[in-house]
Amino acid sequence: MKKYFIFMLVVTILLIGCSAGELITKNYYILEYYAHNEKDSLRQETPIDASALILDADIPRSYSRKQIVIRHIGQRITYSNNELWGIDVSKIMSDLLSIRLNSYNVFKRTQREYWDKRPEYEILTQLHNIELNQSNRISTARLNITFILKKSGSEKQLAVYNKDTEKAIHSNDIDDYVQTINEIFLEETDNFIQKILVQQGKIEAQKITEENQSESLKEMQFEIYDDESISEGNGLLLLPDLTQTGYDSYYRIIDRHGYEQYARVGEAVPLMSGEYTIYYGSGDETQQMKKENVKIIPRYKQIVEPDWGCLIVDIIDENRNFAKVRYEIFDLETGESYGSEFPAEEEVGEQQKVWMLKPGLYKVTVNSEPFSTYQNFTTVKVEKNKARMLTVVMSLDDDGNPEQMVGAGILGENFLEASQEKLRLNSAIHGNLNFNSDNETDKNIQEYTLNLNGQLENLLIYNLDPFHYSMRNLVKVGVSKETDRNFRLSADEFDLKNTLIYYFLENLGLYIRADVNTHFFSEKYITDENFWAIKKNASDIVKDSTLTNEFRTKPNFLPLIMKEGMGINFRLLNRSKASLSLRSGLGFRQEFRTNTYNKEDEDFTDSTGVSHFSFKEQENLITTGTEFSLIGDFELPLGLSYSINADLLLPFAEDEDYSMEWENILNLKLFKYISLDYKLNLENQADKDYFITNHSLYLRITYFIR
Repeated sequence: MKKYFIFMLVVTILLIGCSAGELITKNYYILEYYAHNEKDSLRQETPIDASALILDADIPRSYSRKQIVIRHIGQRITYSNNELWGIDVSKIMSDLLSIRLNSYNVFKRTQREYWDKRPEYEILTQLHNIELNQSNRISTARLNITFILKKSGSEKQLAVYNKDTEKAIHSNDIDDYVQTINEIFLEETDNFIQKILVQQGKIEAQKITEENQSESLKEMQFEIYDDESISEGNGLLLLPDLTQTGYDSYYRIIDRHGYEQYARVGEAVPLMSGEYTIYYGSGDETQQMKKENVKIIPRYKQIVEPDWGCLIVDIIDENRNFAKVRYEIFDLETGESYGSEFPAEEEVGEQQKVWMLKPGLYKVTVNSEPFSTYQNFTTVKVEKNKARMLTVVMSLDDDGNPEQMVGAGILGENFLEASQEKLRLNSAIHGNLNFNSDNETDKNIQEYTLNLNGQLENLLIYNLDPFHYSMRNLVKVGVSKETDRNFRLSADEFDLKNTLIYYFLENLGLYIRADVNTHFFSEKYITDENFWAIKKNASDIVKDSTLTNEFRTKPNFLPLIMKEGMGINFRLLNRSKASLSLRSGLGFRQEFRTNTYNKEDEDFTDSTGVSHFSFKEQENLITTGTEFSLIGDFELPLGLSYSINADLLLPFAEDEDYSMEWENILNLKLFKYISLDYKLNLENQADKDYFITNHSLYLRITYFIR
């Protein structure tokens, strides 16, 4: 009955998860006509006295599928299974071109099919590439297209326009990619129409005017935004987050009535349709950048094309440790100060200051040096639409305090590219030292105990939406020494946890995990005097008897504990300082304990009356059941952090008891590499009718390898 109850519980969880949405959601995208970016300079009072036939676009087979094409480094392309075109691209592009020609009154008549008589002109469209380019770790929208105007029945080309355009996308949303492609196509359509008008003598050969440029994609992009929470007259405004960190500052929005509101860079803000003025950038109001006549169009997200750059300043010492030194940023040309700041100590949860600046040269000084200083300074170039991290290196005085700048520069590549790394590996070495001494036994003799403990901790995270893989590895080795005794092994552990999650919804996914726990060295039961020891197998049969002062209770790498599981993962919290996940599914446990012995509480007395220490061999255990897990990490105020990892397994076999392991870790950061750790572990064992609790409190020294 118990296993049927557990089975129904798991089925219920699965049904609840599935009812939240489809397991696999297919998204369909369209291209449509936008009237808001038409160019008045191309509109004709008198059309060309002729008709034009617009043929369907010619598309290579590689790009004529329903799936959106994703281009990778080199010649490799893939097709997105769940992101699909909801239209025939070859037809919709010609349809949009026809609408544009009619809107500008270019020809007396345009047609998409042959009518009663042959038109004077034909327009051909050749689409060479339409793809989401993910090379160099930055997403771009690429459109490579050719427009041709020719006389009907003739191969002579009167006007040819070819353009291969690639534009950066400031997010990973397919919506942004489709919208960018839509806008690029309409912009290139305008350029082709301009070429037709020049060829037909309707306008003079000239560049698009500055007035028209301000209305083009060079200033802003738009995308469809369909959300019932936004009224029909509302749109969205977005200033892209160049650093992709979420740390960017706020900017000011003023409507035509003078009403002000603030929005954060990187977050779309809903606004009533109309024109707005925005102030953005670091520094005071006179130093900020200004953009007027920003149009909000109903049901569109207006993405302002960045005309600024971002700068982050990091200060370290010669040992690559964080250095808390105030710095100040000056405009190199005017000498104006944009402000001063301390660098962020990210390891304790502080957020880096992102400087949003006009493109140009800037002077950065440390130690409160003025703009005119010739020491403790460096210069840095801020470029449009780029984010950079400036690293400043300080020397140390005899007391270990930062003293003088010894170097500075941009050590990494573009900050935006680096922030989009899919793979992250962090490693750290922890060391613990404990020394005790007392003369409790004899007034004139000091007895001591020395404990040394070291840990190597590795964390690998790989994110490739919708997949998330994490690997945690902890290697712990410790030794202890007492008066008149040699060093002995006091800690020995190898722990490896692997988890792969596929998120079919934002916070709901399928997980599979595999954990391993073991140790490296053999363990022995040791006494100062010899004792008689006997071995018993799992059935209490005596195997042999030995007189010794040590007995090996555990061989190398045994016991070996393995845990596997698969099921549903529900992400309860997913924030930068708080994460919590609940898992439920099918669980497996194996404990391989061959040649592993436990000392029994009662001694064994043989037929001659000699007392023996009794060591009983442990059985191998294999368990299958329903597992529940709770995993979380929290950053608390005052330098505190807390992590929890709880595992519960309910076996299918009715004669097996449940097993539970609950690990709690509370860490208090005292200094850069010194912290106080408190660990509380709770565990149940088959031979105990209570929970075993293990408390640990120690001072930990940490060195971050990377």
